[in-house]
Amino acid sequence: MKKFTIFTLFFVLLVSKVYADTLVVNKKEFSTYIQYSQFLLAQGETVVGPIQLLPIAKVDSILIKPTNKEVKVLGYMVEPTKENWVENLVGKTVSIEGEGRVVKGTVISVKDGYITVDTKNGVVITTLPTFPNRLSSSLKWQELMSPKITLKLYSDKPTSIGINMFYPVSGFEWDVVYNAEIQGNKVIFNGFYEIKNQTALRLIDVALFIKDNERTIKLYDKTIVEPYSSKVVNIDSLVLNYSKEIKVESKKYLPNGKVAVYKNSTFIGYGSLNNGVLRLP
Repeated sequence: MKKFTIFTLFFVLLVSKVYADTLVVNKKEFSTYIQYSQFLLAQGETVVGPIQLLPIAKVDSILIKPTNKEVKVLGYMVEPTKENWVENLVGKTVSIEGEGRVVKGTVISVKDGYITVDTKNGVVITTLPTFPNRLSSSLKWQELMSPKITLKLYSDKPTSIGINMFYPVSGFEWDVVYNAEIQGNKVIFNGFYEIKNQTALRLIDVALFIKDNERTIKLYDKTIVEPYSSKVVNIDSLVLNYSKEIKVESKKYLPNGKVAVYKNSTFIGYGSLNNGVLRLP
């Protein structure tokens, strides 16, 4: 048995592209991701999948809703991912390199520090490599870390059907960003929504909403949410008459929040917007 002494994983993309449908961002904790798939169903029972979900999906809380109410969901099977990413290599093709030797094949198992690989020359069992050797995969990060779901559906007749899968995701939140600049007897007030993505996911062509209690606000029909970033969206810009307390009237929803205040282009402190009233320092 050959012992490898290092271990490194090289992904094709550390941050993967995700083609999504809808993201509804809450202020804190879990947001909601709505993933859409379309299938052709035969008459009777049809098994569809596996469908790749987001790596951050909370798979024990999935809601499945066909767009056609006559189609029934008979059941589904979830293939979750492991917290230890190495265990997710089972069934995947990898290369192990070290000490002048290359082992390439399909991973049969990863257990107790050993990896079993089915190669064209037979089954090889070796220790997981450590520095300066490496374990590499051509898979994207999302392909390796995403759970999968397979659905069992029933239809009275052959049909084309859309399936919406709702599930909680973590790592997203939103807040408001306000600033006010005092210019003589006027105040220039600007409000923004800030959507924070604290995950490695890049969401492409996603409809983006924010949710504040019972209020849901649509920001985009289609947009890109970059990984580890904040997306700042203008709510409204207003010119107000100056006073220490100003009633702010806007057709847009302005949540309560902190306001950065400037005078003559110089920061002078923080005010607040509370129940539509702007208070300046």
